[in-house]
Amino acid sequence: MTTQKIQNVRPAVGLKTLLILGLLTLSPLTIAGEYTDELSECLLQATTEEDKLSLVRWMFTAMALHPAVEEIADVSLSARELANREMAQLMIKLLSRACFNETGLALKNEGNTALQTSFAVLGQVAATNLFSDPNVAAGLASIETYISACLLYTSPSPRDRQKS
Repeated sequence: MTTQKIQNVRPAVGLKTLLILGLLTLSPLTIAGEYTDELSECLLQATTEEDKLSLVRWMFTAMALHPAVEEIADVSLSARELANREMAQLMIKLLSRACFNETGLALKNEGNTALQTSFAVLGQVAATNLFSDPNVAAGLASIETYISACLLYTSPSPRDRQKS
């Protein structure tokens, strides 16, 4: 009987990990125009895997400045400057060469939000790649140590709901 219960818990633990990964990569719904969509597609097509890693490093070095994580995310000034330089080079490559026409049309027809939205799409793809790395996925899944699998199979009784 106990063996059967343990076997049934394992699939839920994997599902829990997938849900956590999904929540970490969600963003607000953005309705983009035709030119923003074309710019987004161009950015995605013109960006290499190394470019996406540069974007992730830049995002991380910026996020490490937030007071909630600056104590645990020790990013050196030289690493931050390198990430800024790499990201600036990437933006120049994408906006002034690889996607020059799409950038001009998007800005002309849909304004600055076209750039914000298009780079948000690129950031989402880069972040998804980051979260799919086996080491990162294992790090995220380590939260399972602190979540009781039993809680996934039981719902509070009406009496318990009244107490909370």
